[in-house]
Amino acid sequence: MLPKAYPVMTDNRTKLVDAAQDRVQSSGLKALSFRTLADQIGIKSSSVHYHFPEKADLAQALIERYSLSMSDSLSAISNSDADLRGKLEAFIGIFEAVARRDKICLCGMLTAEVELLSDTNKQALQVFFHDMEHWLCSLFDAHLAEMKSPLSHLSLAKAMISGLEGALLVDRVAGNTHCMNAQKKLFLSMLIA
Repeated sequence: MLPKAYPVMTDNRTKLVDAAQDRVQSSGLKALSFRTLADQIGIKSSSVHYHFPEKADLAQALIERYSLSMSDSLSAISNSDADLRGKLEAFIGIFEAVARRDKICLCGMLTAEVELLSDTNKQALQVFFHDMEHWLCSLFDAHLAEMKSPLSHLSLAKAMISGLEGALLVDRVAGNTHCMNAQKKLFLSMLIA
């Protein structure tokens, strides 16, 4: 049985969220068509509206699922025996994996389209980024002896998240991984060797 935190999804609902996530991470929420989603999974367009009356409802489901996935990934990193370098490499690896699939972080993409989102969606995105910041701050607190950054932990966390999100965008346009590589070098340079 799934933990209560996971939203219960029917098979078609899961297929819709899967297809929508792929499209949103590639081309954004604005470009997403309910008709195209319906055609992709072989259901009627009205069935999409049954599960998600508005795009904001679909966006909320996407944010919630992506947030849970990120939380699981961060927990796995925290629970590993790695040193701070290994944990930061694993965290940056989450973003590198997104880039390898020629995608953008779902929550980063939705943030770029904030005008399309409901207040509930915006709040969920704020929680997503806040939770990542909090996790990074906790990680830095637990590994003080391995760090040499003059920045506060919160400033460092904000810089790291915004840098990685920005690297995904710029590298996608450039067709390379130069910005992601630069971000990785920058953040790992703040560690005591």
